[in-house]
Amino acid sequence: MILRCIPGGIFLTNCYILGDEKTNEGILIDPGEQIGDILREVEKSGLKITKIVNTHTHIDHVAGAEIAKKALGVGFYIHPEEVPVLEALPEAAMRFPQFGDVEVPDVEGFVEEGDEVGIGSLRAKVLHTPGHTWGSICLVIGDVVISGDTLFAGSVGRVDLTGGTSMAELVGSIKSKLMPLPDSYKVYPGHGPSTTIEIERKSNPFIAGGFSFL
Repeated sequence: MILRCIPGGIFLTNCYILGDEKTNEGILIDPGEQIGDILREVEKSGLKITKIVNTHTHIDHVAGAEIAKKALGVGFYIHPEEVPVLEALPEAAMRFPQFGDVEVPDVEGFVEEGDEVGIGSLRAKVLHTPGHTWGSICLVIGDVVISGDTLFAGSVGRVDLTGGTSMAELVGSIKSKLMPLPDSYKVYPGHGPSTTIEIERKSNPFIAGGFSFL
């Protein structure tokens, strides 16, 4: 499996390229403001990108999606409950003028809990993890978890942004969907460094204890 991270933009958002070295096919996850760097990395990788899948659609994760769609000739996929967040993108663009003109990408299809996203001969399982937004998802492929803004190294996502629900639901999603995974699984979040399930289970204060969300 090929995994490349391209951080960038004003919020240092992580975009990921996942690829199958056997078939030379790949997918793009969360193409943000750093779209120039992302497309250069795609070209460098030599992979044929077959689709764009977003963990959620806040502006820092989706600002480059329409440009990537046109450049790569591929479809854009999100969880169906994420549509209202995507539709609020023009409002987000007004609040964050640093992003410039951001076009709302058309959605070609949806991914839901238990679906498998094909990446050549590989399959990435979709986990619906509401909390940061209604339609937030994580992708699990092999021993790798792409966690979006659901789980970070030492922290979790905010719930006070567009589409956010509650900290109780977010932590519940993490505990029910991510914490049952093996300790050795590597977690690659939407911002910041990678971590592991074991580290977060033992030391993340939102998971290991220390906070009450009642």
